[in-house]
Amino acid sequence: MNLRCIAMATTLSFLLAIIALTTPVSAQQPPGELDSIWLHTSAAEFEKTDDTFVLTMEWELYINKARDRRGSKFGDWAALDPEIANYTFRIEVATDSSFNNIVKTEETSKLSGTIRDLDFEQFYLARVQLVDPPINYKDDFAQGTVFKHEKPTAGAGGEEKNLLYWVKFYLKYGGWQTYFIILFGIVGIFIVLPITWWKMRLASIFPPNKPGFLYAALPFDRVGKTDHLSDKGNVYVREVAKYWSRAMAAMVQDPSCWESTDDFINATMQEQEVVKKRVWVEEGLPAIEQAIDVCKNGVPGIKLKMKPLEYPFPRVLLAALENQRSNRNNWWASQEMDRATENTAYKEIEGIKGWTTMAFWALGSIEPMLGLFGTVQGIQNAFIGIQTQLREEPDAQMAQTVERLAGGIQQALITTILGLMFGIPFMLMYYYYRGKADFIFSKWEEIVIEILNRA
Repeated sequence: MNLRCIAMATTLSFLLAIIALTTPVSAQQPPGELDSIWLHTSAAEFEKTDDTFVLTMEWELYINKARDRRGSKFGDWAALDPEIANYTFRIEVATDSSFNNIVKTEETSKLSGTIRDLDFEQFYLARVQLVDPPINYKDDFAQGTVFKHEKPTAGAGGEEKNLLYWVKFYLKYGGWQTYFIILFGIVGIFIVLPITWWKMRLASIFPPNKPGFLYAALPFDRVGKTDHLSDKGNVYVREVAKYWSRAMAAMVQDPSCWESTDDFINATMQEQEVVKKRVWVEEGLPAIEQAIDVCKNGVPGIKLKMKPLEYPFPRVLLAALENQRSNRNNWWASQEMDRATENTAYKEIEGIKGWTTMAFWALGSIEPMLGLFGTVQGIQNAFIGIQTQLREEPDAQMAQTVERLAGGIQQALITTILGLMFGIPFMLMYYYYRGKADFIFSKWEEIVIEILNRA
């Protein structure tokens, strides 16, 4: 009987020991008896506010079931209640992948936490760790996650993207070339363009029929400013042309200068020379004097903003008229007059172009070159940034690498856009005003030729 009881007790103890050894570890076991702990981050979200943004993180805590007696494998992970486990969690937010530069921390005993007052326009990496982890502990957030948020726009419709907004944007994200591109652009728009426009107005070249500012500034009534054949043409040019034509007609001998046609035919060279001089003195020279007087003093009754000789075209006419008066009606007078007219016209047209027309060409060439310089430098900075990051933070996230690359590419594109945005209009202005100068020169030549032909 005693042997049977002893055998039964021994068997029962053996069975209880087997049951105890094969029973899985409960999810509610105290931490000291756990095999291993796994901290799994399930969510990390940012919420924008008026002047900052907030990081909210959630995580889960798991334990591993007990190793079986043979030690062949681990079982499935099971959730662990943090209140029973009595663990403290720390949320860390850093700006580098190695978490050397931690900017915010927060401790909690719950499975969620919040970090507030994070700055805008900054990359962050966030993770959650146990404050006093056991030996067998791991987490799946060591690599972190990169977040970047821009400052929220003001008002319901967002910040108004006006000219000032874009200037600030380009100055902030562009290279140093951006400052020079914008500076040269301001000089071209607010200094070179107004000066060129004012100098090359038709009312600044030809004395206008009306003295009003709007008539001189607005581009209308081209006939009244440049034409001398129409009744509505330029009164000043018409008046000069009238007297000049008479002087040119006095240089030509015809039968009307003689008593009869036979006298004209039978006149000797000496007689023809006498008549020629008489006609020039009586008709040609007074007409030249009247034309010169109009050039210098203007047309009576027509008020001008400036004196006539302060306009370029009257100076061209005056050069031709004075040259003809000096050479009288000699056979070489027309050649000398043409030479004087052409030389004066070239001189005046170069004065009209001045430095401003070439300034458009210079600005139109320099602006794209500065943009190209910024493009090359931006791409160089992008690759230097990637190289530096790979050397200092080899485990950096792809998003960080893309950010380094994007910063340089953004600088390259900004300088390219600005360089072309200013360079193309300046080149168009250069070709426009160069063409206008050619038009003015051809108009002068046309008027002089028509006056001589009509004579």
